[in-house]
Amino acid sequence: MTIWTVTNLKPGTAKTTSAVWLAHALHEMGRKVLLVDADPGGARSKLAPEAFDGLGSTGRWNARAAFPFDLIDNASSSLHKVLPAVSAAYDVTVIDSPPIEDHQGIAVSALRVADTAVFPVAPTTAEVDRMAPVMAVVADIEPLRATELTTCVLLNRCVANAASTGDAIHALTGAGHRVLAARIPRLELYAQSHGAPVTAAGTAYADAAAEVLALRGAAAGEGRA
Repeated sequence: MTIWTVTNLKPGTAKTTSAVWLAHALHEMGRKVLLVDADPGGARSKLAPEAFDGLGSTGRWNARAAFPFDLIDNASSSLHKVLPAVSAAYDVTVIDSPPIEDHQGIAVSALRVADTAVFPVAPTTAEVDRMAPVMAVVADIEPLRATELTTCVLLNRCVANAASTGDAIHALTGAGHRVLAARIPRLELYAQSHGAPVTAAGTAYADAAAEVLALRGAAAGEGRA
């Protein structure tokens, strides 16, 4: 059993898109998946039809195109208390966390309960620079955890053959971040996928999911050693 949280400092970093696509990739790999909608921000959207009132972005997506795995709504600062028991019945639980600066209590609770944090980051100076305050939050919660949190950066919205991707990798690795080899390209397939059925097989998100699973396997092995 493993718990991932997909999180970042600000909104608009492809957290929900990444959480949903990763969950689909894991399901297609044969894993029993639970997706947790922990971002209450989506419930306030003025653009959401009345039928979707009270649902976060992940919940609205599921309402339009039902996920082939379980989804629960739990935008709570008590995730670290309640989720371990719930997640025990699943191979992988993926939390769509709210932006840290908007709902720090919920985001911190997700970081406390997860064993892996995936940070979607676009290859821009602004998003790369925001990783410093994100990791400061991670450092603050480490004393509250039983084991060290595994962290990784998932580069997304990457433009083919653009220097920005290489520059971002250089800056992130230079700052000590683990950057996944999988790169999510800037494609309409992902940008317009909210509310649509998802097939992750053969995409960069499938590669990313396999890579994060491998990271968790390595971390678990080190813990047993």
